[in-house]
Amino acid sequence: MQEASPYAGEAATTVEALLRETFAGIDALRELAVGVHRDAHARGRAPTTADLEAIRPTVLRHLESADMLAGTGVIAAPGTLADRPRWLEWWRRSPAGGSPRPLAVDLDPGNIGSYEYPVAPWFDVPCRTGRRVVVGPYVDYAGTDEYILTFAAPVTSEAGFFGVAAADIRATDIERATLPMLNAEGPASLLVNASGRVIASNTPATIVGSIVRRGHGERRELTHGDDWADCAGLPWFLVRATE
Repeated sequence: MQEASPYAGEAATTVEALLRETFAGIDALRELAVGVHRDAHARGRAPTTADLEAIRPTVLRHLESADMLAGTGVIAAPGTLADRPRWLEWWRRSPAGGSPRPLAVDLDPGNIGSYEYPVAPWFDVPCRTGRRVVVGPYVDYAGTDEYILTFAAPVTSEAGFFGVAAADIRATDIERATLPMLNAEGPASLLVNASGRVIASNTPATIVGSIVRRGHGERRELTHGDDWADCAGLPWFLVRATE
């Protein structure tokens, strides 16, 4: 990998600010959920959906104050709540605006088309590793049917793993936020995740969601040179492409 260039440092500053703001809200929800988990077990019982509802005012406040958030909340690990086998204390905001509303999905694993969130990378990775994760962009077919990125962090207390606190941002909003930085770098600049999927682009030759690789290959949309720069340890790359 090339040594990070000055423009990569500027990209990292832009991306890091976005990550920091998003995870600050997630961490606030995580701490509240840890408190719910800890308090219930201190009383000798498992928490309930009613207990978890205590975080709802903060969830709604985050949605109202953070323009980029499409949805946010806490997703309970299967079997951790006393009254529901699976549960999402998750609220979302429509692209058309209006008041936030709860995400309505089928949580019965016995039904075809149920929302199998335990196997989703944004849930599975924090569960297995205890680390934050950024997943996407991807189409959330089972949940919102939107093209999104999900930011998630594990919720863990002395009683064990309780679930994840997370937030969704629409891919279009990520692109809008990073476009000024991309335009400053040149007419064909991209923000790309670790698997090569384009997060943001300022060229119609490479659209958001497409896959790009270094060098030649059938999944390549542009003739990319070697100007791939790591965003200073962040999980994304800034690519200055040649057409």
